[in-house]
Amino acid sequence: MSLTAIQNYVQTQLQGLVGAYGNQPLVAWVDAPSGIAMMETPQAYILSAEGEGVRQTMAYTAGYYEDTHQVYVTITWAFPPNFTNANLAFTNLMDTAIARIRTNYQGAILVTDPATQAESQLLVIGDKLRWRYLPEQDLGESGQEWFGYFGQIIFEVKEKVQYLSVTIGPEVIL
Repeated sequence: MSLTAIQNYVQTQLQGLVGAYGNQPLVAWVDAPSGIAMMETPQAYILSAEGEGVRQTMAYTAGYYEDTHQVYVTITWAFPPNFTNANLAFTNLMDTAIARIRTNYQGAILVTDPATQAESQLLVIGDKLRWRYLPEQDLGESGQEWFGYFGQIIFEVKEKVQYLSVTIGPEVIL
């Protein structure tokens, strides 16, 4: 399993997306500099927080696992009070991100964990997907209101992981 590789892959798919009503590109983070922050440019925070793996073959030394990750992408965007169509800009950006997740899989995609260099193959991404869109929030004081929009996209990523041996520190686990 490679949580890091999955998160990095999702980041590359969402980085720079622009919706129909906005000209601000989406900035996608795996490791955000200061948590979830509201900004005038849209931000996406990627977290693979849940998962499970199932061994697919009988032989332990030559087998592989099929891991299923639940990936959570939180999208935020703050708009000044004079921005027209803020609601449409945000919902369209959510739609654009959902469409990218649903349509980016083109077959056997190999992903590599940047720390361990372990490779795995993506089998499915975005076949099971849900989203949340929260009501607009007033972020400012009277006369200086900014409006914040929040949404979350939750989807499955399945990967095939081959375990011939795994090195953890000085130990080798077969």
